[in-house]
Amino acid sequence: MKISWRIVLSLPLLACGDDGVAPVLEGPPLVASDRRLTFSSTRDGNLEIYSMNVDGTDQKRLTNHAAADHNADWSPDGSRIAFMGYRDGDYELYVMDADGIAVRQLTFNSAHDGFPRWSPSGLEIMFTSLRDGNFEVYVMSAFGGNERRLTVNPTDDVGGAWSPDGSKIAFSSGRDGNLEIYVMDADGANPVRLTTHDASDGGRIAWSPDGTRIAFSSFRDSNDEIYVMNIDGTNLTRLTNHPAKDKYPAWSPDGLRLAFSSNREGNDEIYVMNADGTGLSRLTNNAGIDFLDAWRK
Repeated sequence: MKISWRIVLSLPLLACGDDGVAPVLEGPPLVASDRRLTFSSTRDGNLEIYSMNVDGTDQKRLTNHAAADHNADWSPDGSRIAFMGYRDGDYELYVMDADGIAVRQLTFNSAHDGFPRWSPSGLEIMFTSLRDGNFEVYVMSAFGGNERRLTVNPTDDVGGAWSPDGSKIAFSSGRDGNLEIYVMDADGANPVRLTTHDASDGGRIAWSPDGTRIAFSSFRDSNDEIYVMNIDGTNLTRLTNHPAKDKYPAWSPDGLRLAFSSNREGNDEIYVMNADGTGLSRLTNNAGIDFLDAWRK
């Protein structure tokens, strides 16, 4: 199965709007001390990276560039943020301080590089690249260089999430006919298929902090919903049930909540819920498009 870059991105570069926060508090209260979220938004005219408290307050713009910046991920110590940007005519990987300053380019390739994910050690960054003709999963030094290809497949492989101990990587692949979730050793060895369904499973994959579960979005119910399963693919549970698209899950550092993006209010906004799907709260309320990126560990 071939996956187009546009489909994988799935991020419209349109729309803008006024900033605002209107939480719908149905679950346990969220407090700023639970650390911050990064998200990508078109609210200021093009896709840029923002951060906010986990209760939706103190929303701050971190990037300011004419090109699209998005898909940000926190370093394990919270001091830096990696992201993908279209600043040089193709997507490359960049890193910046947590306040948005000191932006530095990490990859320099004529093909698209994107979707960075820090390793738990903070020493490496996993990413997805088209540099070998199709999507494959790579890893590189968090300081740039030492780029190594982990998957080699004629169909597309898209990077997902590190296990908390750094020994495994979950990823999406079309190698068996449609998009499914796999797990492999951190060096690319021993890939194992976890999901088996006619519909696409994958979206953004999120490994729980305790290492026991994987959250992901799936189209198996005719629209995108959030699911969770054990790391061996068992005990599959649907967490959201809405006719709108629910996608891009991210675990809270304590594993008690999941944040995600949904267009259930007419455009994409960011929500948070308990890890069992209860206690939904809306965090953003903006005429632009808000996509969740990551929860600071």
